[in-house]
Amino acid sequence: MTRQNIEEILKMRYSVYKAGANAGCWVDIDQSGASDMMAYIFPKSGGIAYYNLVLELMRKEHNMFTGGVYSLFKMPVQVEKEIIEYLKKGEFDFSNAVDDCCAYLESMDTIVTDHCFTSVNIGNFNTNEIDIILRLCAFHYRYAFQNEVNSYPYFA
Repeated sequence: MTRQNIEEILKMRYSVYKAGANAGCWVDIDQSGASDMMAYIFPKSGGIAYYNLVLELMRKEHNMFTGGVYSLFKMPVQVEKEIIEYLKKGEFDFSNAVDDCCAYLESMDTIVTDHCFTSVNIGNFNTNEIDIILRLCAFHYRYAFQNEVNSYPYFA
């Protein structure tokens, strides 16, 4: 995967987390000072610790509706390894990845498909189609947040 793909996945993950928290879909752990706490406890790896905390929260939330299949927050092991290796380089601040999460999701929402009131399969995971996958995710998450439904996208 390219650096750009990894950064786009990270931006989308953070934007969905923040926009969903703002919509009341899940708890915003930042309200409890999670980012600052991770930086304090783990001075050298606080950013990665915060990222893992958010990732586990989102996986737990999604597993209730998708049953643990691949989703924006649970990709194939090789992809997850590449993301962690990229984060270890320290060139990306997950907690400040996007200034306006809702605007970012709106900018990524360029593919229109059928809405769903339950979890929705958006196709097969393919590293060559990361951009399309992320745009489909943006479409479904925005719909879910605006209409207060648990319509989370997943893929095979």
